[in-house]
Amino acid sequence: MAFNAMWKPGRQAVAGMQGNGSANPALVIYLDPDSLAILPPSDPAAWPGFIRLLRQIRDSAGELAVFLDKHKAVPDDDTRPE
Repeated sequence: MAFNAMWKPGRQAVAGMQGNGSANPALVIYLDPDSLAILPPSDPAAWPGFIRLLRQIRDSAGELAVFLDKHKAVPDDDTRPE
């Protein structure tokens, strides 16, 4: 799988669900300054495949977070002894 563009998040990057409870929900990733919105298909018959993709994104993000946590060079404030 090849990617043509790579985005690197800035200091204000956040992610979350937008439109919770509305007819137009989306997964939105604000990369500071760019943003990415992942919208579900309009046809509910296509939702099972979309749900599978969302779970793959969730699982892969979790794996990457674990990897980066194990290999970080500088401990963050939460890991320092008091």
